[in-house]
Amino acid sequence: MDTRLSDFKPIKIQKYVPELDLLSNPLLRKHEKEFLREFYDFLEEEIDSELRKLEELNYFVEEPTQDKKRDIVIGIMKKLAAKGYYSTVLSEEEHEVGRITRNALIAYALCGGRWSESSERYIAGNYSIEMGRLAGGTLYCNPVNYTATPEQKEKFLVPVIKKGLMAASAMTEFNAGSDIFRMELNIQLKDDKAILKGKKVFITNGMIADYIIVYGRLNNGPLGAVIVDTEHQQLKNFRSARIRTYGMTDAFVSRLIFDKVEVPIENLLHGNGLDIAFHQLTEERLVISAEALGDAMKKLLYSHTYAIHRRQFEKRLHQYQVIRFPISKNIREMNLLLSALIHYSRELDRRPELGSSKLMAANAMGLKISATELGFDSAIHCFRTMGGRGFIRQYSNPIGLLDPYCMIHGGGSNYVLEDSESRRFFKYKPTQRELEDVIPRIDY
Repeated sequence: MDTRLSDFKPIKIQKYVPELDLLSNPLLRKHEKEFLREFYDFLEEEIDSELRKLEELNYFVEEPTQDKKRDIVIGIMKKLAAKGYYSTVLSEEEHEVGRITRNALIAYALCGGRWSESSERYIAGNYSIEMGRLAGGTLYCNPVNYTATPEQKEKFLVPVIKKGLMAASAMTEFNAGSDIFRMELNIQLKDDKAILKGKKVFITNGMIADYIIVYGRLNNGPLGAVIVDTEHQQLKNFRSARIRTYGMTDAFVSRLIFDKVEVPIENLLHGNGLDIAFHQLTEERLVISAEALGDAMKKLLYSHTYAIHRRQFEKRLHQYQVIRFPISKNIREMNLLLSALIHYSRELDRRPELGSSKLMAANAMGLKISATELGFDSAIHCFRTMGGRGFIRQYSNPIGLLDPYCMIHGGGSNYVLEDSESRRFFKYKPTQRELEDVIPRIDY
């Protein structure tokens, strides 16, 4: 059954808002804009048609769509990998733009989309697809690249980066959440095998992944990490199932069960699991900030369009202050946070040693919290602007209305770190000049 109602007159984005166009933002340098423009062209020419197929599947109920979605998602990741957009850990010498800055720009663009001058229509992004890219291209690839042996990289890393094989990172657990110190999954080392016993939850790509980096306790002691080859999800004693979330309808968020799963001891990553897990977290926080800001941009663009075109009580919505003022406020806040994001990304590219800086990690976490809160607030206002249309899939699907609801928790961070050191720089809304003056001079 198709859930769309033909009686509703479509309201389409007809032009872009300059303040929401990153390509028009003086913050970006010339080579960064060139990279972003190339990705936008790729998004329109190679990915947009696939994203629209995913959107179409969301309108149907009482029909199986999961297998169709899986094939589309896997195909998109292969296209991203073919262009070097899936993971950014290799081939740094090929780009003028730094690796982490590229990762953030891809995340922003893939979540937000853009207005296309050539086709005169809005090329919508997809938060779910970007989450799948983050899970495989960053949360899996970065720690593997950091600690794996040359043999492990050739076997488990290169196929993911070059061929776009699906990958995942399994850290979160049912009782521990994102608190890695309470992790319970056991990795029993015995002779030439590592035997995994435990469960993981909220693992993006989990049920479609070829490779999963699994964190757990080595012989119930220190934390370790091991790469699991799922053998195309057919590995003995391994089970995965999809978790249905409010938003992220195209992301394969999963629960995983390891019931004495045996993998070769050669799959064990060398080093402390805490160090391996934390190695990529600062970059992850910046990428998630970029995702949230890109999604907020999309929500604001739709809010702006609805406010201009919709009439209520003989007035267009933009004539009401309760609609107009929050849009302006959120646009200003979004650009302030974008400034922080770009500065942090450039600094990490310029000085890789900052990846282990506690101060940089705290600043990145504060930015992540503020960005996800802005995305959440933008979604709420977009819902208010849409009115009753926000209740139906016909209008909420292309906007991804509920996607920010799946990210506002910030990986368990928002309520834990609400008033902690990670928010010290973002407890008030700094001006553009303050951001430009303070961020480059931070002593890490």
